[in-house]
Amino acid sequence: MARRLGPLALAAALGAVLLALVPPSSASSTASSSVPSPASASRPAARTPAARTPAWAALLPARTTQVVRTVSSHRYCRRVWCTVTQAWERDAAGRWTRVREVRSTIGVRGWGKRREGDNRSPVGVYRIKITFTTGRENPGAMPWRRRLPTSVVSSSPGRTYNTWIEVPGLTSGDRPSMRSGWVVDYNHVRLRPGVGPRPVPGKGSGIFYHTSKPGEPWAPTAGCTEVGRPRQMRWLLTWLRPEARPRIVQDR
Repeated sequence: MARRLGPLALAAALGAVLLALVPPSSASSTASSSVPSPASASRPAARTPAARTPAWAALLPARTTQVVRTVSSHRYCRRVWCTVTQAWERDAAGRWTRVREVRSTIGVRGWGKRREGDNRSPVGVYRIKITFTTGRENPGAMPWRRRLPTSVVSSSPGRTYNTWIEVPGLTSGDRPSMRSGWVVDYNHVRLRPGVGPRPVPGKGSGIFYHTSKPGEPWAPTAGCTEVGRPRQMRWLLTWLRPEARPRIVQDR
């Protein structure tokens, strides 16, 4: 025969049942869905080993062990030019790890560059043609050139199209947004007139990774990738190594 419960025991049992029915707090899910503050864009991401080999790794040369990858993201804004730029490394075991991520922007019309002046950024995998700063010394180990007030990658049709040249009288070559970065090897960009494969006329010229204008850290560009903080670009320049055969991965 079942024993009858007294009033105190019955109350305790009923309380235990009610407690078991209460759903867990949703506070953690609310916090995780909040929009990051702009200040968080300057913080490096924690090292994140890939769960499996990223799909874009199949597009790389076999000996490449460093990648700078830029992809669309709505983490900080929701326009077509809103992106993040990531630094990836591959270890001796072949595992890819994301070592840093920063906020960035691309062309005002997004991805898919096809012609000069379309305000889009190119898609695909590219070499770094040359790094640059306006200082007198190379901050890193990659091939480097000093950018002067007279420096420009020409968009003018003809022999110097998509070629780094010095233009006497030009004073904007060392403007704040172009004080550090690198030239993306898009459309056979040349470092000297007539040296190297000929750029395709009208396909696009002067594609860079560069920094931002003072007071406009994440403005859209005419087709380049803008890393919003100069110190973040400096970190990338010191991190890149020529023996790693680095590549730029865009929208992949």
